[in-house]
Amino acid sequence: MKTLAALLVLTGLSLGAGASPPAPPPGHAAGGPADMSKSDAPLTKKGKVLSFIDAKKFTYMEVQDGGKKFWVVSPSVAVKAGNTISYADGPIQAKYQSASLNREFTNVLFTTRVVIDK
Repeated sequence: MKTLAALLVLTGLSLGAGASPPAPPPGHAAGGPADMSKSDAPLTKKGKVLSFIDAKKFTYMEVQDGGKKFWVVSPSVAVKAGNTISYADGPIQAKYQSASLNREFTNVLFTTRVVIDK
């Protein structure tokens, strides 16, 4: 149920009457990442990490996927610039203000799962 709730929050869907979505992590605004630590979402996308920022429980990765550049935010992952990652797809949010980083990001994809390719 917790994973379903996180996916519903990411897609903007409702849990139904009387139910409420999980609270965002400290320092993150509502609508941002929820508890995504146990996801088994399929890894349908690939991209090259251009830069990254570690933010406690999350990693923000600037990714090049084809001709597109955007930020992928996932549960913490030990990534380096130049790594190729596989990640679960999700909707892209045009603007996102990270309270914990005191920074606004454009074109952000919140994903439930990232794996560093070998």
